Amino acid sequence: MKVINLGLSLLIFATACQQNGKNKADQTQMGSDTVSVAVTSAANATYQYLKNGDTISLTIAIDGNKVHGDLSYNWKEKDRNRGHIDGILKDSILLADYSFSSEGQESVRQVAFKLRKDRAVEGYGEMEEKSGKMSFVAPDKLTYDDKFILENVGR
Repeated sequence: MKVINLGLSLLIFATACQQNGKNKADQTQMGSDTVSVAVTSAANATYQYLKNGDTISLTIAIDGNKVHGDLSYNWKEKDRNRGHIDGILKDSILLADYSFSSEGQESVRQVAFKLRKDRAVEGYGEMEEKSGKMSFVAPDKLTYDDKFILENVGR
């Protein structure tokens, strides 16, 4: 079993090294932060907001432009919800479907995060119900509010 894990680790490392040189030139500017496209080549990240007893946790795996992961909101003295996201990363914006459970009820809604070098900021905008899920009316016109900044804790 250890041989398999070591072999898999070496394969991932070799692939990452080959991709690193190719992706260093592909960088996108966002304000004063730089988000490297290399992050989209097969990366994992964990972002968290912890303040006043409230917690938001986002753990993602990025493969190309596809993103999968887990998202949870634990509000102090309020209901919490936790679930899974599946989405697309384009120009440092993650747009995903969030399938979650809250108070025993399963729901799906669209979420958006602007991913920066060391943080993720959630996007907000008008929503409407489409095919049983809440979706953004205009995903390209979202507001990214710095009220809840999720810091990258899993580099």
